[in-house]
Amino acid sequence: MDASLTDYLKSRKLPIAVLLMLSFGLLYQSITGMGIRDAPVAYLRYSFYALLLVLALLVFRSPRWTIYAAITIVLIIHLYFYTQIISKLDHDAASTRDNAVEMTTKAFLRGENPWNHLTELDVAATTGPASILLAIPFVLIFGEINWLAFLFWLLIFVILFSGEFIERNNAFPFLTLLFLTGLFGFTHTLYWSLEELYFGYLFIPLAYWSVNQQRFFLAGAFLAIPVLIRLNYVFVILAFLLWYMFTSTFKPINLLKLGLGAAIASLVVLVPFVWVGGKEFLAHNPFTYALSMSGSETWPSNNIFFRGLNFLGRNLDAWSMRFIKLGIISGSTLIAAILFKNIQHPFWTITVAAILTQTVAWFSQIPADYVLMIVLPAFIAIAFTSRKNLFFNELL
Repeated sequence: MDASLTDYLKSRKLPIAVLLMLSFGLLYQSITGMGIRDAPVAYLRYSFYALLLVLALLVFRSPRWTIYAAITIVLIIHLYFYTQIISKLDHDAASTRDNAVEMTTKAFLRGENPWNHLTELDVAATTGPASILLAIPFVLIFGEINWLAFLFWLLIFVILFSGEFIERNNAFPFLTLLFLTGLFGFTHTLYWSLEELYFGYLFIPLAYWSVNQQRFFLAGAFLAIPVLIRLNYVFVILAFLLWYMFTSTFKPINLLKLGLGAAIASLVVLVPFVWVGGKEFLAHNPFTYALSMSGSETWPSNNIFFRGLNFLGRNLDAWSMRFIKLGIISGSTLIAAILFKNIQHPFWTITVAAILTQTVAWFSQIPADYVLMIVLPAFIAIAFTSRKNLFFNELL
């Protein structure tokens, strides 16, 4: 460990006021159960003691590493109880996301086309092939994906942790405590086991790292995987590519390398499903289902932009609306990439693309299930942004 990182971990300069405020709020939650759905008594007890430790370390201005360790303990308790206990309560029967992953994975392992089956709620499974491949070891060992969900969240916080140590911006404790409050859809996502919707965000930081290391074939492979998890990552990947085109290291030949890497990764992921499903896979797959949803949408009439889209939707066919949506989202994402071209990472541009995807391409009013499509890239963007470029830098 280099000396600068050691000094950083030993330092006592933290945004104590903000962290204390969040910690007191979390302590109140653990005492009252407020904002924590169906939490068992053991969860409330363990989180209470762990939060008391965090508060004590903050009050006595302990070294940074001790505070981070205590916050991580609270995080692990939180994730364990939600992914291993709360997510298995009676309400789970009405949750289709984790059940759909488990159902499609088991069908694939039986040698069947995974998308020939309906979930327990008689709706089509939209799980992508890459999600199924990720789920296979967990389904084989545990028969479920709860530990995959637990691992997903841990890796998200490893990403946030790495962003802070690159930028030294105090983001990790702030973002972790904010996550623990359950605001911005986090409790909803954990309670209903919606993690599979967001698996794609694990691979975009890997693509960012690969581009910085000039490993463009590898970056292309990482960029392909989110789209193979869910088609709604298409514009997020477009945002990444536009960000790269405005970097000082951009070379047109590297776009070809990215494309080749993406093509190879796509073949590796899709070939097993084509082999197992054959013609059934071509007829029944998550991509055709997603495409069928993208043709039209009804927007609220609360602004001139949505009223214009409603007018077009009433007078144009589905394919015309798809091309109009493509133009709106691509053009707006390009503007965002230009505005954020001096930011050293793609995650703010990706956040803009995610907002446009959810409000223009798919849903006019973002369902609670999909809020983290916007929140997660924003959290990652904060973690990888230097303090001088954060408008709330005085808090950190």
